[in-house]
Amino acid sequence: MDGNGKRVYYDAVKAAARLEVTNPLSANDIEIEIAYATTAKEGKRKDADNINQPTLDALEGIAYLKDKQVRSVTSTLFDKNIPLKVGGCVEYMGRLFYSAKPHVLLIMIYSDTRLSELGGEQEVQRRRYVEWQRSFDQLLARAKKASA
Repeated sequence: MDGNGKRVYYDAVKAAARLEVTNPLSANDIEIEIAYATTAKEGKRKDADNINQPTLDALEGIAYLKDKQVRSVTSTLFDKNIPLKVGGCVEYMGRLFYSAKPHVLLIMIYSDTRLSELGGEQEVQRRRYVEWQRSFDQLLARAKKASA
C-alpha cells in the first residue's frame, strides 16, 4: 500500500470498528483473528502478515485502549480466484466469500474477561448466530434483488 492506500485502509477499519464497538476493551487478554479475502492476484495484494500492524493500529482506541493489551494475532489470507474449502464452524465467514467486493476483511476480537461479562460462551455464540443470520439474510436479499 502506498501512503494514500494506507490512510484509506486505516480510515475504513476505524469507521467499521466504530459501527460495531461501543466501548474499548480494558482487559489484557485480547486475541484477534484477521481474515482477508481478495480477488487481487499475487503480487498485487498484501500478504496476510502485512495486514496485521495497520489493522491493530486502526483498532487502537476503539476496540481496545492500547495495542499492548493484545496477546495474540492470527491472520489468514483467502485467494478467491482459486477453489476454496473451509471447514469447521465458519458461519460468520460467509461475507468473505459471497461479497462481490475485491477485498473483504473480517476481524474477530476475543477476550476471556469480556466473554465472562457477556454471559459466557453459549450466550455469545447464540447472539453471534442470530446476528450472522440477520446479516446473511440481508446479503442474500440484496443479491436476489440485484440479479432480478
